[in-house]
Amino acid sequence: MDNDSTSPWPWVMTEAALIVTGADMDPSVVTRELALDPTSTRSPGLDRWDTTGSTDGRWRLEFDNDYSRDFSLQMDAVLSIAEEKRVEIENLTRQGYQAVLAVSGFAGHDCSLPFSAQQMARAASIGIPLVLTPNLNER
Repeated sequence: MDNDSTSPWPWVMTEAALIVTGADMDPSVVTRELALDPTSTRSPGLDRWDTTGSTDGRWRLEFDNDYSRDFSLQMDAVLSIAEEKRVEIENLTRQGYQAVLAVSGFAGHDCSLPFSAQQMARAASIGIPLVLTPNLNER
């Protein structure tokens, strides 16, 4: 998404995150395994804000517009963390947790999401899914 000062939509919100989920998750276990403080966690159970109906627990480390308005910098930050913690992420997935790299952002008004070939190669080398979620909300 064009987040630089030349974009006609400089307020465009983007986010890149490492998310770990699990049905019987204790988020503190993930925090200890990764030796990272998450930006948010949720214990398993119903969540009135989750429209997917998932009851899985969730551990999330996100890089959004508060980190940088430049999507490329957000993406590089989450990729660097995931690369650094690759072994720990593999350990968590062997224990039954699911891990994803999640990218979301506004997709209206002809915005684009500029993934470099290097970023795509880095994401693929980590070995966990990359999930793209566009926000088509017309404000």
